[in-house]
Amino acid sequence: MGLGAIVAAIATTLTADITGILLASLVAALGLFIIPARRRAAKREMREKIAAMHEQLTNALRKHFEREIDRSLEHINTTIAPYTRFVRAERDKNESAQSTLQEINTGLGRLQAQIQE
Repeated sequence: MGLGAIVAAIATTLTADITGILLASLVAALGLFIIPARRRAAKREMREKIAAMHEQLTNALRKHFEREIDRSLEHINTTIAPYTRFVRAERDKNESAQSTLQEINTGLGRLQAQIQE
């Protein structure tokens, strides 16, 4: 039994050693090639997703900002519309008065010319 036990122990130890070496080689291959490749692929995919989300966020913010600007401009124009109408009416009155004064000034010039003759 001593020799049989020794041969059996050596055979199982040798098989375990070969299996262990193969398993260690497989783990090393995974560690050196497969895992870094998957990590690079995951990083690339993450960068692409982030870029897409960045683009969507930028577009959404731009549209919202443009809508808010348009709404604010409309509010401003609505708010100052009465003042704008008032200024326009006053300008028309002033232009009319200026035209009338110019006609009067022209008439005065004619009167002065007639008086001097």
